[in-house]
Amino acid sequence: MAKKKLGRWFAEYIKRSIRYCRIGSVVLVPVSLIVAWLTYWIIWVTLWVGFRPLFDLSNDAVGYWSCFFLAVIFAWQFLRGSEFEEEYRFAGESEAGTVTLNFSRATGNGWVLLFDPGVAHGFVKVIALLYLTAPRMLGLALMLHRKADRLKQMDVQACSRVIGLLMRAQGRVPIEKIADEFPDAELSKIVQPLADVDGVVFLEKNGTGLTLAPRFMEEFDEWMEAS
Repeated sequence: MAKKKLGRWFAEYIKRSIRYCRIGSVVLVPVSLIVAWLTYWIIWVTLWVGFRPLFDLSNDAVGYWSCFFLAVIFAWQFLRGSEFEEEYRFAGESEAGTVTLNFSRATGNGWVLLFDPGVAHGFVKVIALLYLTAPRMLGLALMLHRKADRLKQMDVQACSRVIGLLMRAQGRVPIEKIADEFPDAELSKIVQPLADVDGVVFLEKNGTGLTLAPRFMEEFDEWMEAS
């Protein structure tokens, strides 16, 4: 009975996550375009004040250079974003044999790192955020769209079995143990999709393992009390 309730709750949780991702991606696209338009004018004013007197640039030339720099900013951000979404590889040994899985660096709420300019100096960080906000918002919209697609393809009932194991453990569970617990399951279908679940935390220290965020378990407890 408890397993059925967990499966039902987890299915509702995934549906809600998909809905939030869809809404977020739809909202972020027009917002990012508005911010891009504002960024264009920030670049235009910067060039007009700082470089127009030095190089005797016309207003049209300032506009062309502003478009060029805006395009460079978008290109640089999407190249960096693709690196951010690159997968890293895990391989380990279990009773069933070798366990090999690939995980995106942007697991769970890791997408917030997209808004890290990658620089330490406070003033430079503010300037970087000012110019990079628009492409990062658009990149986040694309990430949320792809995440919703992956969640939609998840085998929710199979993955809920792993969630049940993590809840019972109430701590870190190595991937090798998950492989031993579910020898007949394909780990790429029951573990790898959990990287897109915000409440599942992947730990890399001393080998890859999984645990659950406290709020995730609290949501389930609240649901159980209400049902």
